[in-house]
Formats: sequence, C-alpha cells, structure tokens
Amino acid sequence: MLAEIAHDFYVGSNRFKNEKILKHLNVTSTMKKSITIKDIAKKLNVSTATVSRALRNSSEISKETKLAVIKIAKEMHYHPNLLARSLIKKSSKVLGVVVPTINRQFWSNSISGIESVAYKKGYKVMIFQSAESYQKEVEIVEILANSMVDGILIAFSKETQNYDHIEDLKERGIPVLLFERVCDSIPISKVTTDDFLGAKRIVNHLIERGKKRIAFIGGPLSLTVCMDRFLGYKSSLVENGIPFDQNLVIELSEFTTELSVIAFKNLWSSGESPDAVFCFADILALGVLAASKELGIKVPEDLAIAGFGNDDITKYVSPSITTMSQPSFEIGQLAAKLILKEINFEEKDEFEYKTEIVKPDLIVREST
Repeated sequence: MLAEIAHDFYVGSNRFKNEKILKHLNVTSTMKKSITIKDIAKKLNVSTATVSRALRNSSEISKETKLAVIKIAKEMHYHPNLLARSLIKKSSKVLGVVVPTINRQFWSNSISGIESVAYKKGYKVMIFQSAESYQKEVEIVEILANSMVDGILIAFSKETQNYDHIEDLKERGIPVLLFERVCDSIPISKVTTDDFLGAKRIVNHLIERGKKRIAFIGGPLSLTVCMDRFLGYKSSLVENGIPFDQNLVIELSEFTTELSVIAFKNLWSSGESPDAVFCFADILALGVLAASKELGIKVPEDLAIAGFGNDDITKYVSPSITTMSQPSFEIGQLAAKLILKEINFEEKDEFEYKTEIVKPDLIVREST
C-alpha cells in the first residue's frame, strides 16, 4: 500500500521535490502497472460497476458473480487503490502516526493504544519512525499529507524545534494531534504526561529517603518533555531546601543505555559523587544500575536510582528500579479518540482543541 501511495505521490505536481523524498525513504519510483477493476471486468466480460459492487459485497450482485470476481481478482493480484477511493469518498479511513522510534516500550504501547481505538472505528494506521531526525519527520509528514490520510498523530523528534510542517498541515485542513512530545505554542489538540509533577514526586521520594546529592540524567533540554522533568527535579530540590548543583545535571544527546553508563562513570569519578540519581527515562536508569554494579556501588545503600516510564524490565532487574508509571497504552487511546473526534466534527471552524494531561503514578521498588 505504501508503494502505491508513494507512486501516486511521485507523479504529482511536486515531482522533483517528491523524488528526493522517495529516494531518502528508499521507495522505488519504478512500479509495475497496477491491476484495476477495469482489467477484472474485461477478463470476465462484465461491467466495471458489477466488479466494484461484487468487491464491496453488494446485495445487488449474485453469490456466483461475487465468487467469480473474487477468484479472478486474487489470480490477477488485484489490490484496491486506496488513494483513488479516498478521492471519491473524501475519506481514506487511514491515520498516520509518526514516532521517534518503535523500539521503546512507551512508543510501541502508545501505537497499540492508537490502533485499538482506530480499528474499532473502521480506521487503519500507517506507522512511521523519524529516527529522532527533524528532516525525516518533515518528509514523512509531507508524504502522509499527500497520501490523503484523514489525520496525523505526531510525537516530535529530539531535533524538532521548528514547527512549520505542523502549521502547514493546519492550513491544508488536515487534522493533526501531538502526543507526549509536544509544543505548547501551537493551538492544537495534545495528549501529554504531567512530567513536571511526576519528576517532582519522584525527587521528593528520594529526599524522603534521606538523599541530598541527587543527580539528574536526561536528554536534550530543547525537548519540552525533557525540560519539564528537569524543572520538576529542580523545583523539588528548591522546595526542600537543597541547593541546586549544575555539576549534577547531565544532558545526553541520545536516549541510550550505553551513553548513560559512560555519563554516570564520568560523574562518579569526577569527585561530584551523588547519593541518588533521577533519570529522565528507565532506559537511562538501567545504564546507571549497570555502571554502579561495575563500580562496586551498593544500591540503594550508597546510591539510590529512579527512572521514569515503568518499562517492564525495571521490575525484573536486581535490584528492581523505582519509577513513575506512564499509562502509555491509555495515552495512545486518548490521542486516537481526540483526533477521530476532530476528523468527524462537521463544523471544522468551531472545533475546540483539547489538551489531555495524564498523571503518572510513583512505583517504589528496591533501588531506592
């Protein structure tokens, strides 16, 4: 289906721009001729209307004719042209979803939540990952827009600081929703976690455990979600009378266990040894735990470790990791319900954008 949509996109009025995008996404522009209902009708010596009705299981067509049409359609490898159908019906019944990556539990769970709601409402979901690249995100959005999807749900890449591609979607009348990684300045529907409150609660918990030198390991602070958790961390320190120490703050370029291991080892050997670490995400907390074991640090006696996200693995490692639970599946469901509401709203000019903020729950385990 993607190849068919991409091909139609390629031969459009923006040929040269689209050719560059297709090359970047490794989609070939040399396609075999698609089989149409005209080809099936000619083979059976019936009208195209008969074939169309048979494929739609219309009661106007006899069972024998339907079976004959389906048999020939399979033999000829016929696939319906969803783009052409969407032009006729003005609805493709397809949602586009763009996430930074699909190999993190939060994103895969969110996608599952989106799909569960979409499927019940008769919609299919096309999933793309930006690989944390702003340029790729922009190109994917352009392809989805030109593929005539009914709506697009986006979680920004770590590089995204320009939102012209989102404004362009709005100007073209394409419903778009932001989830988890959002931009507050754009008037648009959003679904987010209360990251500030979640970070504040988990740092309060560390302070209640007697910790006073609490480090923060996070991602790029240009991302709203990273900044919100950092500000929650800092707010907790200030409110509890603990001086903020910039030397205990580490901003990573990538959300990887490997970088977290290196960052914590450097911090520990620098003479700025913390007695607790709050990590932006569980994947980073796993890196700190691995590094502490290599260094012979006792957890939680010498070092308390807390993450964010409640990835499944955090309850199975030893010691198990304290974290904030994000209902990622439910976030996906909320996002899908909101965008479908916008898609099916008749008076587009009067649609009221909503922001849903989901509160995370503290899960205390052995690491603190």
